[in-house]
Amino acid sequence: LFQFRTGHIPTNKHLHRISKVPPPICSSCHQKNESVYHFILECTAYARLRNAMRTSLRTRSCTLANLLNDRKHAKKLLTFIAQTKRFVTTFGDVTPPADRSESR
Repeated sequence: LFQFRTGHIPTNKHLHRISKVPPPICSSCHQKNESVYHFILECTAYARLRNAMRTSLRTRSCTLANLLNDRKHAKKLLTFIAQTKRFVTTFGDVTPPADRSESR
């Protein structure tokens, strides 16, 4: 989660900043620049998964700061990130350990 907090995560916005991809457009929805904020809170491609995360957190008003910094939200956020499969080639399976055994 540290890389998400600092923005040094391989989103297209960060990769564009370091000259690794030409446009920073989100490769999932193709609508906006892919930043941490966009990936977690805006991307329409992950709306269903995001709504499930919000439901499991029992709140509709999730802020990026709360999701990234509140220890109570970390497991749910990591589950969301794992379910999107967006960073699986970079980080592998980031599903929290308890969830891995539940899904088998």
